[in-house]
Amino acid sequence: MNRLALRGLFERRARTAFTLLAVVLGVALIAGTFVLTDTISRSFDQLVATSGENVDVRVVSRDAGAAFDDHITTMPAAVERQVRGVDGVAATAAAYTGAAVTVVDARGERVGPSNGAPTLLFSGGPARFDVFDYTGRAPRTAGEISISAKAADDAGVQIGDRVRVQGTGEARPYEVVGLMTFGGTRSVGGAAFTMLVLPEVQRLADAPGRITEVTAQAQDGVSQTELQRRVRAATGGDVVVRTGEEDQAKQSQELSAILQYLTLGLLACGLIALLVGCFVIFNTFTITVAQRTREFGMLRTIGASRRQVLQAVVLEALLIGVVGSALGLLVGIALAPALQGMLGLLGFEIQDTSLVVASRTVLVALALGTAATLLSSVAPALRATRIAPMEAMREGETRPPHRVRRRTLTLETGVVGVGLALMILGLFAGLDTGPALSLLGVGAVILLVGVGLLSPLLVGPLARLLGRPLAATGGVAARIASGNAVRAPGRTAGTAAALMVGVALVAFAAIFVNGFKASFSGAFEKAVTAEFVVFDPSALMPETVAAAASKLPGVAAAANLRHGTARSGGEDLDVAGLDPRTAPQVIQIEWDDGSDAVLRALGPADAVLETGWAKERSLGLGSTVVLQNAERRSVRLTVRGTFEDRGQLLGDVVMPEATLRERFGVRTVLATLVAVAGSAQPDDVRDELDGLLARDFPALEPQTRQEFIDSQVGQINQILYVFYALLALSVIIALFGIVNTLALSVFERTRELGLLRAVGATRRQIRQIVRGEAIITAVMGAGLGVAVGVVFGALVSRPLGDEGFVLAIPYVTMGVLLVLGALAGVVAAVIPARRASRVDVLEALTHQ
Repeated sequence: MNRLALRGLFERRARTAFTLLAVVLGVALIAGTFVLTDTISRSFDQLVATSGENVDVRVVSRDAGAAFDDHITTMPAAVERQVRGVDGVAATAAAYTGAAVTVVDARGERVGPSNGAPTLLFSGGPARFDVFDYTGRAPRTAGEISISAKAADDAGVQIGDRVRVQGTGEARPYEVVGLMTFGGTRSVGGAAFTMLVLPEVQRLADAPGRITEVTAQAQDGVSQTELQRRVRAATGGDVVVRTGEEDQAKQSQELSAILQYLTLGLLACGLIALLVGCFVIFNTFTITVAQRTREFGMLRTIGASRRQVLQAVVLEALLIGVVGSALGLLVGIALAPALQGMLGLLGFEIQDTSLVVASRTVLVALALGTAATLLSSVAPALRATRIAPMEAMREGETRPPHRVRRRTLTLETGVVGVGLALMILGLFAGLDTGPALSLLGVGAVILLVGVGLLSPLLVGPLARLLGRPLAATGGVAARIASGNAVRAPGRTAGTAAALMVGVALVAFAAIFVNGFKASFSGAFEKAVTAEFVVFDPSALMPETVAAAASKLPGVAAAANLRHGTARSGGEDLDVAGLDPRTAPQVIQIEWDDGSDAVLRALGPADAVLETGWAKERSLGLGSTVVLQNAERRSVRLTVRGTFEDRGQLLGDVVMPEATLRERFGVRTVLATLVAVAGSAQPDDVRDELDGLLARDFPALEPQTRQEFIDSQVGQINQILYVFYALLALSVIIALFGIVNTLALSVFERTRELGLLRAVGATRRQIRQIVRGEAIITAVMGAGLGVAVGVVFGALVSRPLGDEGFVLAIPYVTMGVLLVLGALAGVVAAVIPARRASRVDVLEALTHQ
C-alpha cells in the first residue's frame, strides 16, 4: 500500500504539484515572518549592545517613553551633578534624546526620510559614551551639526554645507561637520538622526535645563549593582536607575513589544493563506478519492482492509505535507528580504545583516504545514475507506448524488453560529485588547469555515443565476458549463470557498478603511472650520507658527492644537490644549453641556470633558477632575462643560493651551489651524502663509482641509496596499485551487468531452465550457467573499459607532472584486481549457 501511495503521487504529477504549491505558499509566509522578525530582533539587539558600551548605570525620568513617543518626559539637569558626586563614579554624561526635528538644506528641501519617518535629535557628549561613528567629527560648538549618513547622501549634503534645523521655534542655521552611522547602519527603523551640543538640543526642544537621561561609568572594582544602589540613594525616588544590563534588557523588551504587532499581523496573513490551502487540499483529495473509486474498490476486492486504504491516502497527504512544508520553509527564507523591503516602503528599515533561521522557525513551519495537510485529508481518507468492493464492478464515473442530511445541516449551521457568537463576544464583551482580538480572529476563521460548509446549498441557485449572462453570450456551451457546476455542488463549493476566504478579508479591509475615511473626513470637516492646516507628522511643530500667522493681513485667527497624555485613576488618557480666545474661530465643538462662550471663559484651572468619559466617571458641571502629569504631580481642574468628540480630534479632556504647556509639560504642537478673514481671498492668504513658512519655518507648508484629509487618508492607504499584497498570496493559492479542480475535472470527464466532440462540439466550444465553469466558480467565491466581508464590516463597525465610526461600503471596490473574480476564472481556466480542447475523440471514447 505504501508503494501504491508513492506511485499515485508520481503518476498524478500535475495534481501533486498544485497541492504541494498550496502548502508551500501557505507555509512560506509564516516562515518568512519568523525569519524577518528574528532578523530584526537580532539586528536591534546588536545596536542596543553597542549603545550600552561603557554604560554601567543609566538614569531616566519616570514614565520615560521610547524615542518615537509624542511627549518626552524629562528631569532636571541637576540630576547629572548628583550622579557625578556619587562615590565610585568614574564619568558621567547628561543627554537629551528623542526630539523629532526637521532639517532643510540651503534650497529649503527636507534632509531626512521622505516617507514620514522622523529625524531624531541627539545631544553630543563624552567620547566614551558616544554610540555613533563619524566621517568627520561630532559637533563641538553651538553652530555645528552632524547628520546621519543616509539622510545626507539622499539629500546631497556634504561636510561643510550649511543646513537649517527647526524645532519648537524658528529654524536656525548650522554647519555640517560630520556624517554619522550607528552600529554599522546608516538608518535605524527608517528614521534619520542628527546631533547637536546639549544646549542647542534643549533650545530646539524648548526644554531649558532639562535632560532625558544620565549615563555613568563605574570605577574599577565597583559593580553595576553596587553603583546602582549608590546612585539610587543619591537621586531619590523621582527617577529610575537601571544597571547597564537592565537597561539593555528594557530596550530589548520595548522592541519585542513593537515587533509583536508586526509578527501577529504577518502571521495572521500567513495563517489565512494556509487556511485557503486547506480548502484546496481538502477539495483535491475529495476529487481524487472520487476518481479512484474503482481503484479502491478493486483493492478491497483483492483483500485490502479499510485501514490499509486509509493508510494509503494518509501517506499521500503526509508526504505532500512534509515536502510542501520543507519547500515552504526554503521559500519563506527567500521571502524574508522581500518582506523587509516591503517594510522599507513604509519607512521601517534595518541594517543589512545575515538572516536568522531559528530552530523554532523550522519546527513551526514543518509542524503547521504537515498538520494542516493531514487534517485536510482526513475526511476524504475516511470516505475512501467506505468504498465497497462492488464499486470496482461499475463502469464510468461513480460520484454519489449530493444529499443534505438534516443532522449535517444542523452541524454546519451550528459552526456558523459559533463563529458569529465568538466574534460578537470579542467585540462587545469589553475584554482587553489581546483576548478580544483572539476571540475575533478565531470567530472569523470558524465563520469562514462554516460558510464554506454551507456553500454547497447555494451552488445551484448561484450557478443558474451566473449562468444566465454567460448563456446570453456563450449559448449552449455556457449552459453546459452551468450544468457541470451544479452537477458536483460540493466540488464547486469547495473550490469557491478557497477564493472566498481571501476576497472576504480584502473586502473587509476595504470596507473598514473606507469607513475610517468617511468617519475622519466627516468629523474633521464638521469640527474644523479653519481654511488651512499647518501640520508636520514627523517632527516638532513650532508653537510660534500661530502667533506669526495671526499677524498676516488676510488671517482672521490662528490657533495651536496641542495634544498630550495624562493619567487618571491609573489609566492614560488623551488631553488637548486650545487657546480659549481664538479656538472658537477655527474649531466647532459639538457641545452637550456648554457653548463657545464657556470655552472662551476657561481659566487656568478649568477644563471641558468628553461626554462619554465624563459619564463613566460620574463627572458633571462643577465637578473636580484630578489628573497626573508626567512628573506624577496632581493637577486639579474644574469641569465647565461636556462635548461629543466623534472624530477623536480633541481627546478626553480639553484645557487651556497654557495649562497643558506649563502644568503638563507639553511643549509640542500637533497642528496650527488658520482661519481666513471674511474680506480676504483664500488663495491670497495661502500665498502669505507660503511666504511666512518659507522664511521662518522652511519645512512646513499650509494645507487646505481637504488636502490635509487626503494626506492622512493616503498614509492609511499605504498600509492597506501592503495588506492587499499579503492577502494576494491567499488569492493566488485559491486560483491554483481552481486550476487544480478544473484539471482533475477535465481528466475525469475525458470520455464525456470525447462524446461532445463526436456529436459536433468544436474545440472553441470545449474551451468555452471549461472557461464558463471557472468563471462561475470564481465569481461565486468572490460573491460569497464580498458578502462575508460586508458581514465582518457591519459587526466590527457596531462597537465603534459611539466613537464616530461610520459604516461606508465602497460599492465600486466591491464591484471591482467581482469583476476581478471573473477575470481570475478566465486566467485559471487557460491551461485546463486548452488541455480539454485537445482531447482525442477516439481515445476519449475508449477512456475508462
